[in-house]
Amino acid sequence: MRNIFLKILLCTAIISLSFNHSFGQCCGAGNPISVSGLDNTTDKNNLKIGLNYRYNYSNRYFENTKKTDIDFPAVLDNSNYNYLSLNVGYGITERLSVKADLGFYINKTENFKHEGFDNLTAHGLGDLDINISYKAYLNKKKGIELAPFVSVKFPIGKFDQEVDDIKLPITMQPSSGSFRYTGGIFFYANLPNDFFLTSFNFFEYAQRIKSKNFDYKFGNTLYLSVDANYKAFRFLTVGLQAGYEYKGRSQRENNQELYGTGYHVISLTPHLTFKIKQTYIACSGEIPVFHKVEEIQLVNTFALRLSVIQNIQFKNKKDRQKQKENDACCPNPIN
Repeated sequence: MRNIFLKILLCTAIISLSFNHSFGQCCGAGNPISVSGLDNTTDKNNLKIGLNYRYNYSNRYFENTKKTDIDFPAVLDNSNYNYLSLNVGYGITERLSVKADLGFYINKTENFKHEGFDNLTAHGLGDLDINISYKAYLNKKKGIELAPFVSVKFPIGKFDQEVDDIKLPITMQPSSGSFRYTGGIFFYANLPNDFFLTSFNFFEYAQRIKSKNFDYKFGNTLYLSVDANYKAFRFLTVGLQAGYEYKGRSQRENNQELYGTGYHVISLTPHLTFKIKQTYIACSGEIPVFHKVEEIQLVNTFALRLSVIQNIQFKNKKDRQKQKENDACCPNPIN
């Protein structure tokens, strides 16, 4: 009887939390936002293959803009995930490139603070992201590139996962369960003395989910960033990115907005990129420095990312000469 009671209590708490508290900053459903826009475009006849690993950890609750200590039966001690993604990009023309990204969660875990609540873990495929980018403005003399892009995320991974006949909250699902449509722009500007700037910005609209367990729509996302980079050595680029993320309120059935699911976050991301011939190794650490949330939400504490990117060139002599000219103008570290 006690075990049945605890399961009912746990189920009620999880359902309540999945609708009334976002937890989206710590482990939102679907592929996490990539903090790097450097590989958003690919040069003509280049094939770019990347393997990425991301670890995310959260153990703080915020109320409005300040950390808060709360205690209730289903409070979390911490939340974390280990995430892998494989992306492949190809430059169709000098201006047009495409990229596909497929994600997999090794684990998404929520550890409860109090005894009597079993920790929750999910794993599986995330979403498939198809991205098309076009260099609308390219000035090689001034070293300026402006590339709008559009992408669609396909929810191909497992959704509506359950543990012991208890549905996992929507933020624990590996796939978002929703088609997501994104439009954005990537900006590059070469500066004197081996410095350059990039900016990666987008708006994402999430389609409503109507599944076995959910009638739900994620809030729309706005992401803005600026990244200052310095080519310290021929083989090493260092940089610091400042990013801003806004998440609108989610909705349940009948378009009912869920107060307590919107938030603002500002993060700093120092990063290093090493070049070994045509192989690039990038590592970064994402550190949130400002949170503003509705009600009380679990927020990100930090994230770590490691990427290995292999650049393969399919170019004739004329194309290779153009590539040298482009590198001299716009030394994107992974083009």
